[in-house]
Amino acid sequence: MTMHISPLARAITGIVLLWAGAAQAQLAQNLTIGSPKAMAMGNAITADFSGIDAVHYNPAALTKLKGRQSTIKFITGIMDIRADFDAPDDYGSNFFGLNDDSVANSSSRTTASAMYLPGIGGATEVPVLFAPLAGVSINPPGSKFTFATNVYTPQALGFSREDDDPARYQGKELVLQRLTYFSPSVAYQVNDQLSVGLSIGFSHQAMALNQDFRAPGVLTGLTGAAQEALCTVDGNPFEVLLNLCGGDLGPFTDIANIDIDMQQSLSPTWNVGFLWEPNDWFALGAVYQSEAKMRLQGKYTVDYSQDWQGFWQGLDSSLIGAIFNSITPDGVFDKEQGNVSLDMTYPAHFATGIKLKPHPQWQINLDVKWTDYAAWDSFELEFDRQLDVLTIASIFSPENATATSIILDRGYESVWSWALGVEYQVNDRLSLRAGYEPRPSAIPGDKADVLAPLGDAQLYGLGAGYQWDKDTVIDIGFNYLVSKQDIPARSSCNTNCSTIDSMVYNPYADLDIKTTVKAYVFALTYRTTF
Repeated sequence: MTMHISPLARAITGIVLLWAGAAQAQLAQNLTIGSPKAMAMGNAITADFSGIDAVHYNPAALTKLKGRQSTIKFITGIMDIRADFDAPDDYGSNFFGLNDDSVANSSSRTTASAMYLPGIGGATEVPVLFAPLAGVSINPPGSKFTFATNVYTPQALGFSREDDDPARYQGKELVLQRLTYFSPSVAYQVNDQLSVGLSIGFSHQAMALNQDFRAPGVLTGLTGAAQEALCTVDGNPFEVLLNLCGGDLGPFTDIANIDIDMQQSLSPTWNVGFLWEPNDWFALGAVYQSEAKMRLQGKYTVDYSQDWQGFWQGLDSSLIGAIFNSITPDGVFDKEQGNVSLDMTYPAHFATGIKLKPHPQWQINLDVKWTDYAAWDSFELEFDRQLDVLTIASIFSPENATATSIILDRGYESVWSWALGVEYQVNDRLSLRAGYEPRPSAIPGDKADVLAPLGDAQLYGLGAGYQWDKDTVIDIGFNYLVSKQDIPARSSCNTNCSTIDSMVYNPYADLDIKTTVKAYVFALTYRTTF
């Protein structure tokens, strides 16, 4: 089947596989909201007060904001992403002895950040991720209602790699970003013990990806071995019957580069929560954050390599190539462009937690959370017109393709997690905070990859709050996240399988892969009355 599908079909299918892997559970969950207190408390904040960011964490806690208050936030961060590609002793056995892979036994590292700028699009490289954010709240005098809106980033992942980085086959540039730019919220204080709240979030969702493609496997290994045997012979008489010498098409040949840019400007969600504080030493809170049904739309560009074009042009010039040219690429296009769309669900999230004060100076927060990544059962990428390559794919794989779309089953899992935070009240003005949050992945190990090399992770938080005067509070927070994963050769068919049917998409077939991600995030808020 895969012998007859052009790199466009491979590339587009690979995009769905890779992007779905990029958005794995806990990858950016609450990591880029910009709430210093939540960050410092390890995101164990559902039963606590998080300032204007209660719009996200628990809108019921907005009743703590009295009068008219404004908040200015600054968040910055950097990710150190590394990958090692090691060749086992038998490397090349599935490629008919070919093992001259420049990626084998090499390493990748990037600390370059990237952002998606609405109105401009694409991945914009920046020295570090940095965003100024803000929010306001109004509690009319004597009213039980509090009204608020906040600007925050529920999801912000972006990086850029060098042109010769060995990890470029699973992301030369990637941005996955969700910006909530308007979040009208209302909280109501039912009585001295109970508050409830609701917020509506209007968000911009974007994804940009640029990467190179190659297809190491049994079929390209066979082709490469045949080229080594036949294409070194001048005047090879077999070229009239079967010409394989128009261009290199071995297992380590660069096939194409793809650039994709999709977005949705308006993606609404809603958050509802309650906060119950029966006494000074105990509080219970819960929040439900709704899912969002989205249809991302944008454009793609595929640039084919000269080797790919030359191979198919040479094949078509021979007798066998002419017979099958109706179902094989002809190599005349060096670039293909078009419109593309993707239906996607932003998963629902639930959290509940308690706040305990065993001592007037000590506070302990504990949260339990659930994210519904089982909603990512499949993805469908649709084109604005019928493509011949998709017609071919639909013939050989009707369960995964139609003439205008490619469908990918994902089988992700909903996950439960927990978080713990501690606060120490030094005096009436200064509070010190620390937190810990283990963050399990929702992606099974057999779907791990290098594009989003973050499996199970550990998050550590530190921070402080300072009451500058009776109307002004300054909070700072710092997160350190670390994740390591090991992907043995042939264990994940999103990156290193090598069977005959695994050309979509395993650019590191038969390689042992180890990845490490370290993220450093810092945030500061200045809250005062106006």
